[in-house]
Amino acid sequence: MFFSELLKLIEQEEIPVYTVSHYRAGETETRCIHPANCCNNIYSVSKNFTATAVGMLYDRGLLPLDTSVYELFHQDYPADCGEDWKAVTVAHVLAQTIGITSGFLDIDVEDIRQYPTGDFLRMVLRAPLVYRPGEKMVYSDSNYYLASRIVAAVSGKKLQDFLLENLFNPLCFQGTGWATCPRGHAMGATGLFIRTEEMLRFGALYLNGGMWEGRRLLSEDWVAKATASQVGLESGSSYGYSFWRLGGESSAYHCAGMYGQVIYVDPRDRCVFAWQAYDPADRSGKLVAALYAR
Repeated sequence: MFFSELLKLIEQEEIPVYTVSHYRAGETETRCIHPANCCNNIYSVSKNFTATAVGMLYDRGLLPLDTSVYELFHQDYPADCGEDWKAVTVAHVLAQTIGITSGFLDIDVEDIRQYPTGDFLRMVLRAPLVYRPGEKMVYSDSNYYLASRIVAAVSGKKLQDFLLENLFNPLCFQGTGWATCPRGHAMGATGLFIRTEEMLRFGALYLNGGMWEGRRLLSEDWVAKATASQVGLESGSSYGYSFWRLGGESSAYHCAGMYGQVIYVDPRDRCVFAWQAYDPADRSGKLVAALYAR
């Protein structure tokens, strides 16, 4: 019933949503509102797919969350990297608490021609740490580029290839594309091009505890970790492994990308909403707030 109300709110507020999809009890409904490409950049919602690849390796016992990033990439660190960098773990990377002071490697707004090197991994590993690992969350696309490289280092496959085999094909994604660094690794933090209905299936996978059409793709343990509140924020909201919670009593969580890309998961009502948009003014934040207020 709320799907019709959401559509009405989109119309009333003139929110520039392309397509919105709804999932409940195994049934999906999609409404196209404005013409758009079938596949669009989901921007920072890409981070959730990268975190899920980490989760799959975690489930297989190949990548404990306390794994040291230094152990994985010690040959790429400068000789004077410092003890704090040696203390950074995979969990810190996913929670964006490695200790940097500002964001970078955001290829959606930065000019990569200004980067000092085409070796993005070395750019990340040479970033100065101002905070102790785990002390403070600093949102940065550099964290999830690092996560992309962690997946490649542990699995032996680039992130985009690992997810094609282990997530995109099982969820029957029709076609995907991913922006890459000069060395061919998916950026991890942004640049994934998929359909709205595919965002919805991803949300349904988490809603159903890691199950999709009778097949387990993720453990319940990982789903709980990824969607839990890992970092509390001054606003009262919290951050998990790229999922957000707005606080209060709601059990819902969501992920969001620039220009209004959203997946919203509500375990209480057993439903998922997803939409793609081009919304520079972030008016679609009203839609997220309305969902949490149900």
